[in-house]
Amino acid sequence: MSNWQFEDMGDFGDDAAAGRWAKRNNVDPSDVRISRKGDGVRLEIRRSALGDSGRRDDDLRDGRRTGW
Repeated sequence: MSNWQFEDMGDFGDDAAAGRWAKRNNVDPSDVRISRKGDGVRLEIRRSALGDSGRRDDDLRDGRRTGW
């Protein structure tokens, strides 16, 4: 079990959709965690990849949470 903390980026229809989103947003695959949730998957990104405070100017969390 790792001691990494992850930030929820949202739910996607499948692994491929979550992976495409991470790639479009230049997230390193080693910073991504994808887990099953109901009929889809949940994408989480390691908090340290988002910056020291867990937030940054181009914060990836807001777009997915607000539905763009």
